Amino acid sequence: MKSIVARISEVVVFLLFVFVNSASCEESSFYIADDIDAAPYIFANSEKRPDGIFYDIIENAFRRMGIPLKYEVFPWRRAQVIVETKQADALITIPTSTRLKYLVPTREPVFVMKYKIFTQRDNPNIEKIKSIRSLSDLKGLKIIDYIGDGWAEKNLTQYGVEWAPTLTSACRMIASHRGDVFLQDEAMVLYAIKNTRKKREKPDLNYDHLVSFDTPVPHVGFHLLIRKDSQYLKLIPKFDETIRSMHEDGEIEKIKNKWIN
Repeated sequence: MKSIVARISEVVVFLLFVFVNSASCEESSFYIADDIDAAPYIFANSEKRPDGIFYDIIENAFRRMGIPLKYEVFPWRRAQVIVETKQADALITIPTSTRLKYLVPTREPVFVMKYKIFTQRDNPNIEKIKSIRSLSDLKGLKIIDYIGDGWAEKNLTQYGVEWAPTLTSACRMIASHRGDVFLQDEAMVLYAIKNTRKKREKPDLNYDHLVSFDTPVPHVGFHLLIRKDSQYLKLIPKFDETIRSMHEDGEIEKIKNKWIN
């Protein structure tokens, strides 16, 4: 009987040891809260786990640095509250004056969003489109965009916009010559087109005849923003160095191509 009790005691002690160490490991992991619905940058996959460009870059960077990582996705407002209330260490987003009151950005962006002008290779207005240097140069062109694009609503409405119900619909419209230009983030457009092709939707649409040109819209850098009181604030220089090395060895380009090419 004593032997059985002793064995049970050993099992209980072992389980407590495993639980405590697991909890300790969880607590010591660098914790990122992010958006659940911002493909191809970050989103929840079919298994409800984080996926996308940001996740792949961050997971690779932290593996290289040898730092345990906890990465979870939530509705965006909730993700921000989780960091604001000190439940997580960091966000991946755009530095703003409000965020910089309690967060410190890395010098190197995790990824740079680049707006492009999409049109057709055989568009009769191709030379005019190539020469666009300011948004006012859009006058006289038929602009396509999608409902809910806040940036377009603010900056393009004055030039006249035909609104599609979704980003994917806007891609279909520009591919079928139903407009002259579609100004949008390059990664989002290429990801939408890639998914449309996967599903074999609208096989008659020729996405291969689409071309893109630079826009008079500044690039947007998404940075890792770490809480000022996080124990991991000191890792910023090491993170910056790791991101630079990932550019140098082609890893970030490889991740980008995985999602949008």
